[in-house]
Amino acid sequence: MTRQRDFKSLVRERMAKTGERYTTARTHLLARTIRHSQPAKAFPGVLSGYDTFGGQQPGTGAIHNVLRFLGIASALGAPPSEAMVNGLCGGPGFLYAVFEYKGWPPMLTLALGNRSMPDVYAAQGLSRLGVRLVQHETTSRTAAQKMLDQTLDAGTPALCVTDAASLPHYGLPKHFVGGAPHVVAVAGRDGDGYWIDDRQAEPLRVTGTQLADARAAYRKARNRLVAIEKPQKTPSAAETHAMIAEAIADTALRYVEPAVPKSFAVNCGFSGLAKWRDELTDRKGKRGWPSMFAEGARAYAALHRAYEDIECRSTAGGRAFYADFLEEVAGLLGQDRLRRAAAEYREAATLWSRVADTIASCPDEAVRQACDIADRRVELNDAVDKATCAEAAGLWQQRQKLAERCKLGRDAAVTLYEEMASQVDGILRTETRAVELLKR
Repeated sequence: MTRQRDFKSLVRERMAKTGERYTTARTHLLARTIRHSQPAKAFPGVLSGYDTFGGQQPGTGAIHNVLRFLGIASALGAPPSEAMVNGLCGGPGFLYAVFEYKGWPPMLTLALGNRSMPDVYAAQGLSRLGVRLVQHETTSRTAAQKMLDQTLDAGTPALCVTDAASLPHYGLPKHFVGGAPHVVAVAGRDGDGYWIDDRQAEPLRVTGTQLADARAAYRKARNRLVAIEKPQKTPSAAETHAMIAEAIADTALRYVEPAVPKSFAVNCGFSGLAKWRDELTDRKGKRGWPSMFAEGARAYAALHRAYEDIECRSTAGGRAFYADFLEEVAGLLGQDRLRRAAAEYREAATLWSRVADTIASCPDEAVRQACDIADRRVELNDAVDKATCAEAAGLWQQRQKLAERCKLGRDAAVTLYEEMASQVDGILRTETRAVELLKR
């Protein structure tokens, strides 16, 4: 845990200097830091040479670390950076939805990535890397473990689709099990346990049963395992240019032609941003926020969820993260427009943070506490042990109970929604300019 706690101290130091929230400070530090550990000594069973863990976000961090371990080079160097991996996965996008279930308040969902499901997002990037992939899926837990063990015995880490709600360190309630796809790398075996590369600075040990449960829970990718084979040769510059251009074109396309059923397309991309902006201030329609999330517990449900989706779960679509990718490839492709698009995405990142800050500064104490809890849960996952797992689960329950204490009145809620609508409108205009540059 030592290196993880050192990292948390660095984040806290930055917070004190800049006034940033934990998640923002963490992202800035990770963008400038490659974290190495000594797994051979401290973590017996981790594959020899696998010495970098975590990253900007789950999924792309694990993919980057596996590519680094395998020594897979690209025309941009060895290995592709995590920003490059993220760009190839698709980068930013948008989805806005409000689901209603009997016995529950309306449930808001904001997804800021090119794909809303992390397993699909990661698979998209893997398909563009120019490497040979060996994929295995089975409904049998025994066969799944056998393939995992064979892959590790061959000296290769395995990228596995798991269910985050089934992994103990996330402290998620049981009713989420099966609905939270989450990509990790399995980097070694230790007795009856396995070392996973998730989002922490060190490998995390889970039991064989815990890993098997997590791999089997998400049915659409049950027990999916992907192994990357080192190619015979490094992709040529032309091949690299082509895969980057394809990824950029797809990012731009999905803002206007989302990969969803037509009936749901209005909730995605530019249409989704415009819909959210309009519903934030719609006082006549029953789905407008002044009606659906008018006050009290309902306002709390929307606001704390919006904060968490933007501030704590938005890294797949992180606008500044995507700007890093655009700046990295602008010179390679000889496209100055990509640098200009990067500047627009950095402005969009500022505007997204402004929406989160508006929610975190809400006049209601319960909403403010919920935002603090979301940040604390992110912090806990930077140094996982049994005590922090228990605290993460307890914080989830505490946040649920805060809904009863929310006293946000209708007038104050409407004022807040109007401010958010103005910020979302700014995001829509900024990202429209960015995508126009990508399309060119």
